[in-house]
Amino acid sequence: MSKFVYKECNPLKFSTVVLMTYSAVIGFIHGIGEILQAESNPNSYFIHALDVSDPDIIWHAGLPAFSVIPNFLFSGIITVLISIVIVVFANLLIESNYFKFSPLLFILLFLFGGGFVPPLIGIISSTYYVTKRKSKMNNKQPSLLRSLIAKSWIYLISVLILWFPSSWIIGWIFPAFRLQISSVTFITFDIILPILILLAANFKYSIADKNEHIQF
Repeated sequence: MSKFVYKECNPLKFSTVVLMTYSAVIGFIHGIGEILQAESNPNSYFIHALDVSDPDIIWHAGLPAFSVIPNFLFSGIITVLISIVIVVFANLLIESNYFKFSPLLFILLFLFGGGFVPPLIGIISSTYYVTKRKSKMNNKQPSLLRSLIAKSWIYLISVLILWFPSSWIIGWIFPAFRLQISSVTFITFDIILPILILLAANFKYSIADKNEHIQF
């Protein structure tokens, strides 16, 4: 396959857009939750985006976050605005020179109440893309492991997209069970899965197969 076709269907670019948008959506939810608590003020810089009586007995723990502004309304508004800017960067400016500043947006998202997971995923995905987007294609025969990981790319993306609404549905129907598996799902879907998606996307892009076109 030509390098041009790979650029048209760049799985690393697609994965970065998905992961950054995914992070921005979760950050947006944090912001809305904080705005809805505008009538009260937090007692510390560590806050909960959702108003729950006891975060320890709820699987999402009230969406914990950190904010340098001890005010729910201001933190929420800033978080919502930053989340919108991130979506713009991910979908419209990913090929521009300005994209290299996108990790800074996720640092701001963390500092103003966007939670812990969204900034983590966003920083990893945007930084990885910035460092890898100019890498040259690998025309050598890939190892079996790399080929298998590359072929799993689209399935990993699908799992991430489906998991987000499914996790809330499961938590609503089976709250006790969802709480029991919250630690495992956090490590699996919020840390390991995004990293696997980026690795698989990079392998998919770097493997030059003249007889196979990348398909979403």
